[in-house]
Amino acid sequence: MRALFLLILLANLALLVFGQGLFGPLPSEAGREPRALNERNQQAITLGAPQSDIVRR
Repeated sequence: MRALFLLILLANLALLVFGQGLFGPLPSEAGREPRALNERNQQAITLGAPQSDIVRR
């Protein structure tokens, strides 16, 4: 029973270390290149006058 507990504990620690990226790049970052903020599609955004739901009289 003690050996099973230690085996599970070591497996959890190995997964934690792998998930933190200590063996290399993070698994979630593999094959991914971050875009710069100025490379967004700026033409898709249009600004207009603010609209209010309150009708003024």
